[in-house]
Amino acid sequence: MNNEVKLNDWSRIFLGDVPPEFIIEVILRMAFIYVILVVSLRLMGRRMEAMLSRGEMVSLVTLGASVGVAIHTPERGILPSAMVIVIILGMQTLQAYLTSRSSRAERILLDQIATVVIDGRLRVHEMKKSRITRERLFGALRLEGIKNLATIQRVYFEAKGVFSIVTFEDEKQRPGLCLIPDTDEDYRSEMLYDETALACRSCGNVTKEIKNTQDCDNCGAHQWEKAITGNE
Repeated sequence: MNNEVKLNDWSRIFLGDVPPEFIIEVILRMAFIYVILVVSLRLMGRRMEAMLSRGEMVSLVTLGASVGVAIHTPERGILPSAMVIVIILGMQTLQAYLTSRSSRAERILLDQIATVVIDGRLRVHEMKKSRITRERLFGALRLEGIKNLATIQRVYFEAKGVFSIVTFEDEKQRPGLCLIPDTDEDYRSEMLYDETALACRSCGNVTKEIKNTQDCDNCGAHQWEKAITGNE
């Protein structure tokens, strides 16, 4: 076998060690696999078109890994990849059946919802269990135009990895932690601050006691800043 590499060997660069006829075979293989994938995703339902769950992500990665070999490797047939796809479809169908019949199976296979904010305060222990950082959560809240943590009644971290945000329906001004980053000093200067309240920088708990050295009774931290009520 000649292993010599030549930069002007265009046949090797573009075709490798396969005959030109294999290009036609690749087109046929790709068309066949494409049809199988479209049908497979259709059978898996609309959930695959939305945010993927853990099981759906595993299925999608497995589909990609199985079809790559069938398309590019001439000595491998299409049938094994087709069988892998059929097995994945069967496992997804079984998972959907089990999770629809049993809440315990749903918790095991799809995980469960975590409540990470209650009445303007972070549930730090739940965030640690779900491996959510404050930066990620605050970023999601800012995307919804929320600047004051105290305006939030509940935030649920769904099993699919997205946040469901419920704000208080009334327009009452509540002192809370400012969600604007410290680096944006100009925007922070536009906020309306409550001179009688401090907000815990760790969890957003608000106290009327102006003692910035005391420990937070919600999370135990002792970093405080002036609470805001809105912006000018």
